[in-house]
Amino acid sequence: MNRISFATSMLGALGAATVAAPRIARAADEFPSRPITLIVPWGPGGGSDQVGRAVAKSLQDVLKGTSVPVINVPGADGNDGMVKLINSDADGYTMAVFIVDTFVGNMTSKSTAAWHMSDITPLAVMNRQPYTYFVSSTGPYKSWADVEKAAKTTQIKIAIDGFGSCEDLLTKFLARKGVKLTVIPFAKPGERYAALLGNQVDLLTEPDGNLRRYIEGGQMRPVMVFDAKRVPQMPGVPTATELGFNVAPLFWRSFVVKAGTDPRIVAFLSDAMARVYKSADYQQFMDYTWSAKDSYVAAKDVPAFFRRSQQQIEAIEAAQ
Repeated sequence: MNRISFATSMLGALGAATVAAPRIARAADEFPSRPITLIVPWGPGGGSDQVGRAVAKSLQDVLKGTSVPVINVPGADGNDGMVKLINSDADGYTMAVFIVDTFVGNMTSKSTAAWHMSDITPLAVMNRQPYTYFVSSTGPYKSWADVEKAAKTTQIKIAIDGFGSCEDLLTKFLARKGVKLTVIPFAKPGERYAALLGNQVDLLTEPDGNLRRYIEGGQMRPVMVFDAKRVPQMPGVPTATELGFNVAPLFWRSFVVKAGTDPRIVAFLSDAMARVYKSADYQQFMDYTWSAKDSYVAAKDVPAFFRRSQQQIEAIEAAQ
């Protein structure tokens, strides 16, 4: 699906799907009566997997007895996992983590996607973090100034999660600003991290708190953060704005079910997500991953949030 048709799908059909009122099923009165599966459309160990498992753990506590098993379905920049959701029943017993990179990849792709925004109904946005550029502590570069200087004469390799993602979009933006980076995609988070630690690549882009253990362990060094202001946990790291790149797309992760799910079940799960977000365990996880304090977006506000995200991405694409 190209960007125009994807945007049309998002702006129109998603809103309709969110407020649609299919026939009420008797099963809604007994929901949940069995485990709820959470699909993480990315490999184990990465930030989306961490968020998914943190939500699943707290959701089990909120639902008091209902288990929430997590399955990883990586591939196609998150689309393989989304297709698995779309192929499931619209009964609320399957959820998925839907993130900005899948959103951007489908929005900017010139090929037809295997699913549409009208195929999903949002429950909440549960996590937001700024993108950050990292170098290896054993590598030749110690600051963004080092990277920018070297990029004029040296092939600087950067590890990202996939072509067409928001991370890829940022490298194209930097290229238009004269900082040309060679993109190396790694679908599995562990492979990205290992590539930087082994100095197979020079840079890695990732939401900041995902790599806290490597920062505090002295293995990775953050050199630029894409945010409007400096991150308190990394006070010495300059923002992209300070360095002359006026972009600050936040990495976000939402939770969705298949469109057509009974509105009462959607409301039940949306309320459960709100309770998960407020829980002590999940807030502890948010603190540990340096996530934005205002990450939560309620189901009714998610369509507008997606529209703003679309506009932000279009602005980055158009920036010279």
